[in-house]
Amino acid sequence: MKAVTLLLAAATFAVHAHHDEHESHGHGAHEHGHGHLNFVVDGDQLMIELQAPAADLVGFEHAARSDEEKAQYAKAVARLQQPDALFRLDPAAGCKLTHQELQAAKEDHDHEHDHDHDHDHDHDHDHDKAGADHDEHQHDESGHADFGAMYTYTCATPAKLTGLEASLFSVYPSLEKLSVQGILPAGQTAAELTPSANKLSW
Repeated sequence: MKAVTLLLAAATFAVHAHHDEHESHGHGAHEHGHGHLNFVVDGDQLMIELQAPAADLVGFEHAARSDEEKAQYAKAVARLQQPDALFRLDPAAGCKLTHQELQAAKEDHDHEHDHDHDHDHDHDHDHDKAGADHDEHQHDESGHADFGAMYTYTCATPAKLTGLEASLFSVYPSLEKLSVQGILPAGQTAAELTPSANKLSW
């Protein structure tokens, strides 16, 4: 499993680096209503990373303070833990969720995240560096918190996995578009999904 996680980390880091370079000429990486969906298909594994402004996924970007905000935050976490409501995959592919990891935009989570990277440092220095750079990218956008999750599926018939539908637009009404970057056995793909055009085929 660790090899798969490293593969996804490397792939999504490369995608983010490309995205930062592309958007440095425009309005910047953090834009309310604009999320990022990165995915990798590797053998019978499908790995998906979703990132979007906390304002869209949670409803606010600061740390939850009141009981109402804490309840809203908990509800957002629960939604992200149910990817079946966020993405639709072809049932014929027989994909089952085998791992998920939330990427919360809370300061104490970042410290835990850094600790995890320190632990991995003994095993894979390059991965630690990439992860640290990725975390730094998150911190650079001070006052603009991103929120998201990473999902890993194992597919019984990966040849039948020829696309996905982003049904999360109905879950997050303020989300207006998703910039998609994917790594497939045949190469890379990129697209932009919207509520009215939410299907990606490959």
